[in-house]
Amino acid sequence: MKPDKEDIPRILCAGDDSVLTFSVGDKFYYQFHRHGSVGEDAQFTIRDPSVISHERTETEYLHPENLKKPGWTGGDAEKGRWYFKALKPGETTIVIEEVFRSEIESRCTINIVVE
Repeated sequence: MKPDKEDIPRILCAGDDSVLTFSVGDKFYYQFHRHGSVGEDAQFTIRDPSVISHERTETEYLHPENLKKPGWTGGDAEKGRWYFKALKPGETTIVIEEVFRSEIESRCTINIVVE
């Protein structure tokens, strides 16, 4: 991932009762972890995609030098970012799920208000 030219805030899972407020046009991101060969992944759902949209996903390998080593396994650990944009005034939630071998290990809800 390349550094953003813009200062885009990172959102976190801070508890299901927390609320984040943005203005129309604001952008923000959530950072996640993925390790495909181990079975670790992450996914999200936007409850009302008319209020915020998923703009793009960026990922990078944590140890790209290890991917080419003969016989070396587990080198596909990644960090990723989901980028979102506030589209119109309203309220919605982003539900983040951490998955291990197709089973949901944890879930958090991020409440978003767009003014």
